[in-house]
Amino acid sequence: MRGYKLFRIVWTVFTVAVMAGALLFVLTHRPVADDGSGHQAAAAAVTEDLSRAGEAQGICYGWQLLDEQTVVSSGSNLGLGVRAEEHPDRCPRWIEVRGTYHDYPDDEEGFQDYAGYAIVTSTGITKRLDPAGLEGAGAGANRLLSRPRETILDAAEALPLLAVEAGVTSTVAPQRAVAGTPRPLPEAGNDFLRDRWILLVIGGAFLVAAAGTTVLLRWLARLW
Repeated sequence: MRGYKLFRIVWTVFTVAVMAGALLFVLTHRPVADDGSGHQAAAAAVTEDLSRAGEAQGICYGWQLLDEQTVVSSGSNLGLGVRAEEHPDRCPRWIEVRGTYHDYPDDEEGFQDYAGYAIVTSTGITKRLDPAGLEGAGAGANRLLSRPRETILDAAEALPLLAVEAGVTSTVAPQRAVAGTPRPLPEAGNDFLRDRWILLVIGGAFLVAAAGTTVLLRWLARLW
């Protein structure tokens, strides 16, 4: 009987420790939200959309994404990695959205993660485009921080519409043709659950195992 009590105590301590560790890992683990897979293909589709808008409106559109001072992604209707402002002969009028972000590691205390936008235009464009308009396009600063590569492309896609709203042009950009494969939409749902579902399943398995073990121990206690 003494051996059974010792076994129950050891098993209880072990179960609680494992469950606490799993729960702590789930709550503190920060998965990489955007690994860049498929980014080039998505960016190529965006450059085509911006090219159609540029031809219709007479304006070049582009984007640049910076992790602090490091360029993560850039492009325009001239192509992926090609910035409109660097080609004034082809783009005398241009609009570029610039996103800047940085996600500090958990062990760097005292630093605040940040993300933000600036919309820069050529000297021939006098109207101001408000970056706040990107929030309504689903490309706000919070999403830029969590999914930077994906979000900067959505921000670039929104530029032709923002130009119309700001009065830079009155021509509405043509929509993408129905034929072909559209760029995947952002996944809907809770990011916490989506990013950690495997860990949550493991934690749930531990809970089920602990409950089953408790029932087994009580049954053995009755036999002994």
